[in-house]
Amino acid sequence: FNMAAHFRIVVGQFIPLVRSARLLSTAVKTEAKWTPNSMRTGVMAKKLGMTQTWTEWGEMIPITVLQILENTVVGQRTLEKNGYSALQIGAVNHPKPYKLAKPVQGQFTAVDVPAKRHVREFHVTQDALLPIGTELTAAHYVPGQYIDVVGKTIGKGFQGGMKRHGFKGGRNSHGATKSHRTPGSIGAGGDPARVWPGKKMAGHMGDTYTKQECLQIFKIDTRWNVLHVRGSVPGHKESVLRVFDSRRRPFTAAPPFPTAAPGALAPGVYQAPKEAENPLDKKLQYPQA
Repeated sequence: FNMAAHFRIVVGQFIPLVRSARLLSTAVKTEAKWTPNSMRTGVMAKKLGMTQTWTEWGEMIPITVLQILENTVVGQRTLEKNGYSALQIGAVNHPKPYKLAKPVQGQFTAVDVPAKRHVREFHVTQDALLPIGTELTAAHYVPGQYIDVVGKTIGKGFQGGMKRHGFKGGRNSHGATKSHRTPGSIGAGGDPARVWPGKKMAGHMGDTYTKQECLQIFKIDTRWNVLHVRGSVPGHKESVLRVFDSRRRPFTAAPPFPTAAPGALAPGVYQAPKEAENPLDKKLQYPQA
């Protein structure tokens, strides 16, 4: 079953299964309660590709499909023992764990968790710590909330100033002999007689970690642990990204804290609440009477 090809179809066919995001309420049963200062753990998701969909107002929006694959808590870092609080999250079960080094295998067997291909550490507050072995699913996020995504951009190799930094370039006709795409002057010759550090010049482009902030979750699919995110995210298809709760656009209501309880949501699609005002009204200019 080709998951990537499955999600390239028009998302609209899932509309009969859409449920309101107001039904999302249950979370893991712990004594801790969410506060505006609480910081939940993030997850690792695979980028399946991009598609498009339409809102109830008829506005077409780009959608990036991210799938949360086998995310499990494999380790804890506490204030008492380590001086800070964090969770180690493992994603994607390793197909051949016997090929891992013995010390790496021991880290997973010691906590009775399947060996993972990707392990990352996420800083959390003390009240958001989760037991080792806890599974993280798409129900960890609420449709309509904002997230930050970190990934490695697509490498472009060695590129010039116009492509790498968006320079205008030289003239295309008069007085432009073999200097159409040159970057121009890079500094004075006499004083300071050097190129300032950080000068925008030609060089290697891409293949660096970048954070895309304040992306809204359009809807979640708990059948396949999939997030439908408005806009684009860094990275190529099949790349593994890190997804966090947005720092600049915090929650207005309590999310599943510290994460959603197993079976809290029935398999299906849960969409963000409908916008109260038509966003197209701000773009259209109606004739005056």
